[in-house]
Amino acid sequence: MATSSAGALKRATLVLLLAALIWGSMIPVLGALAGHYDKWLLSWLRYVLGLPVLWLAMLFSTRPVAAPRPLHAGRLFRLGGAMTAFSVLYTFGVAHAHPATAAIVLMCGPIWASILSRVMLGATTPPGFLASLLLVVTGGIVVVLGTPGKTRSGFGLEGGEILLVIAQVCWSWYSIRAQQWLADRGQIALSALTSTVASVQLAVVCAIVWATVGIDWPVRAPTPLEVGMMAWIGVLGVAVAVLLWNTGVSLVGVPVASLFANSAPVFAIGLAALMGHEPSWWQLVGGAIVMGGIALLQLRQMRASRR
Repeated sequence: MATSSAGALKRATLVLLLAALIWGSMIPVLGALAGHYDKWLLSWLRYVLGLPVLWLAMLFSTRPVAAPRPLHAGRLFRLGGAMTAFSVLYTFGVAHAHPATAAIVLMCGPIWASILSRVMLGATTPPGFLASLLLVVTGGIVVVLGTPGKTRSGFGLEGGEILLVIAQVCWSWYSIRAQQWLADRGQIALSALTSTVASVQLAVVCAIVWATVGIDWPVRAPTPLEVGMMAWIGVLGVAVAVLLWNTGVSLVGVPVASLFANSAPVFAIGLAALMGHEPSWWQLVGGAIVMGGIALLQLRQMRASRR
């Protein structure tokens, strides 16, 4: 159950913005790596490279005061399966959807998260959530439409859009059930256990892909820069970001956390600007709307918590 104290809201704001910053940085890094390495291998390597960090953090973390409930193999399998399904469906969805349409669908993630939380938990959203949701989704769409060259070839449904919606539902389901089933072990253990199961299941998926349609194996050793980028997407993109995400969800719930996830493209724009790619005015306006919508909700909740 998410808390609503001012301290919890501040911690949630920090960890979720950091997660969004990391995920925003993944966009150009993954784009660079995908030009030389098979996307299936990259999906699997992300989890494998992040696991040592999570388990080391778990080794040195403070143990829960109360003894946690026994692990349930079936629940762990389903949680890992949801993470695996998200990764696979996201990969196929992006590959079979117009880039602009795919980005707009992904911006609607908070909507699916809100519906799923309502259905699974009977949870109600905090006051002002719907207004912030409208601002964040609208701002995200403005960011997409304002990307130079993004919509040059027009829009169109290509079949992958429904896969992206299902992928987001899988991620929201994982986020909700993980807190219900594993939160008593702490967020580090929760993230380490579920990521480990997901990495094994992704290895099976990659083996099936290799045996059927084939995988493009690297023809040369990675450069030092590529090694650094792989470490970035694994250590930060999975280990750190998933831990930050789960921590944020435990504090404010999945719907509010999903609003923060929509700020990832805003951070990607900032990082691209640092790399010499000047953003358009529409991107800047859209980014301001996204961040304003998030700030509006958090400030309202903080004021309410002090009453």
